[in-house]
Amino acid sequence: MAERSFPCPICGEILEKHEGKAECMFCGEKEEADYICPNGHFRCEECRLAGPKEIIERTCKNYDGTEPIELAPLIMKHSSFNAHGIEHHLLVAPVILTICRNSGIDVSSKKIKTAMKRLEDIPYGACGSRGACGACESAGVAVSLITGASFRSGEERSLALRTTSNSLKAIAEMGGPRCCKQSVYASIEQAISILKEEYDLDDIEDFKCPFAGDIEGCKEERCIYYG
Repeated sequence: MAERSFPCPICGEILEKHEGKAECMFCGEKEEADYICPNGHFRCEECRLAGPKEIIERTCKNYDGTEPIELAPLIMKHSSFNAHGIEHHLLVAPVILTICRNSGIDVSSKKIKTAMKRLEDIPYGACGSRGACGACESAGVAVSLITGASFRSGEERSLALRTTSNSLKAIAEMGGPRCCKQSVYASIEQAISILKEEYDLDDIEDFKCPFAGDIEGCKEERCIYYG
């Protein structure tokens, strides 16, 4: 009887037998692994079973880099993320907050929880039904939390509003139909651009979407992130 094979849930390569421990690509924890991807992809049991909120928290807590366009796609590769969906609304703010934390800005883990709490009631398809993409609002939430903005604030409130409005403008100019991956990238770029006016953050280099051509509704050559 032929031995069964299992594809990697991240890249599709056939998993190889493994002895010993492996490091989880999301949370960084090490645990015994019977199989591992030849490309090094491995999920610990807790991360394998995690939902969107939990995998965002676990991955952001472990990530120590300053590249938002490295962190966001990593999280979106998790099986709890669909090609499109409301989980993308939750993602943008924690990614931005994590990058700011790793760049020396005071950002507590509580702020990441607060961000997702503020965003969890945005419905699917809000970009079309409300004219307000959840990923754009998520970028505004990140800037609000970093600057301590409230409805009584002056410049801080303006920065949060500019972030959301600039993100919406960027996505509107890209045209439809919606692509949640595209919205995530554009919103992160707009937020980092505004935060760089006040904080020492790295520039976002040109990049290509790792999901390009593989998801339903991909705009392909009509998308600036396609390649």
